[in-house]
Amino acid sequence: MLDVKIEFLKSGPPDCSLIRWYEFQADEAYHLRRIALRLASGTCQAIVFHKEPRVLPVGGCQLILGCGEEDRGVFETGPSHFEWILTKSGWFNVAGLIRPFARGNLSGFQWLSDRGKTAFSFREMDVGSELVFIDD
Repeated sequence: MLDVKIEFLKSGPPDCSLIRWYEFQADEAYHLRRIALRLASGTCQAIVFHKEPRVLPVGGCQLILGCGEEDRGVFETGPSHFEWILTKSGWFNVAGLIRPFARGNLSGFQWLSDRGKTAFSFREMDVGSELVFIDD
């Protein structure tokens, strides 16, 4: 089993930067889905994702997932430091979108959030899958 890698790439697609989550399998997608459900249910207000077990931040990339009063999306709080803030309902929606990946369907493409300056998606890769954040 590999560590899930999160990495900030300053030069991603044209006119944006990119945070990617890669080298994950269904059990890691399941773990992210469980985190989304914890945020949706209100059992926690924030998760320091880059410190979760089996997550390996590349180049100092840091990501905090949080529950807020409005869907703010993903935004940069400092160099390579990001927060993804959604409402309880927003996190419940994310959990539903992740569900097929958590059940082993790692093919295809799914946007998870388009709020804020960053979009968030799952994407099939040749080896495993990749979760991508695109920052405008």
